[in-house]
Amino acid sequence: MERLVQVASNAMRIHAENQRLIAAGMANANTVGFKRDYANSSSAYFAGPEGLDRVYPTRSENSVDLDIGKMIPTENPLDVAIDNNGFFAAKKANGEDVLSRRGDLRVGADRQLRNGEDVIMQGDAGPISIPPYESIEISRDGSILVRAPGSEPTTAPISVGRLKLVNTPFSNVEKGVDGLLRTRDKSVPPVDANVTLNSKSLEASNISPIENMVEMLNSSRSFEINVKLLATAKELDSETAKLMRPGS
Repeated sequence: MERLVQVASNAMRIHAENQRLIAAGMANANTVGFKRDYANSSSAYFAGPEGLDRVYPTRSENSVDLDIGKMIPTENPLDVAIDNNGFFAAKKANGEDVLSRRGDLRVGADRQLRNGEDVIMQGDAGPISIPPYESIEISRDGSILVRAPGSEPTTAPISVGRLKLVNTPFSNVEKGVDGLLRTRDKSVPPVDANVTLNSKSLEASNISPIENMVEMLNSSRSFEINVKLLATAKELDSETAKLMRPGS
């Protein structure tokens, strides 16, 4: 009886964690560039007094789904989307290197380029500072071109930097508790000239509400099955206790 209770309780914990991850994904279905989490489960054997007598589902290292989301056209010249595999190189305020797929860029009060995650976008030579401009555009290779205030439309734009576009194997990418992407080995990925951008576009999240609802229902049903197993174990235990009473 103890084995049944332990295995069912552990399975309930795994399904509860699955539901939390699914709910977090659904809450970010409309977040630009969001990448959903999925948790891998594996089997582990418990060596009891009679040998390998029970199997527990265990949680392995959580992973992030890096499938590319749908491209959404916009009219904002500061909106860009990576049209293939790759990442924007960025830094948090504390100087920590992070990766991002979010291209909803803006010029901060310090004139540095940031995205919707409020991380500082990196260029070939560090943070990118944007001077006051009449117009701005971002080319496919990440070059940022501006025209100074008061410039004629025929004036050639000036490059003020280029977004640092990098790449690393998906297996080397993880998501932190702050929702930001990082390399597992803490390295800074190299610039990859094959990473290109779509200007005036944003990448939607890779969340599928329908698939998430199906996953949520399946996880809920599995959770309920294990609750019933615990109820059955309790009933069997009660009946066994009655049979063991003197005079029963």
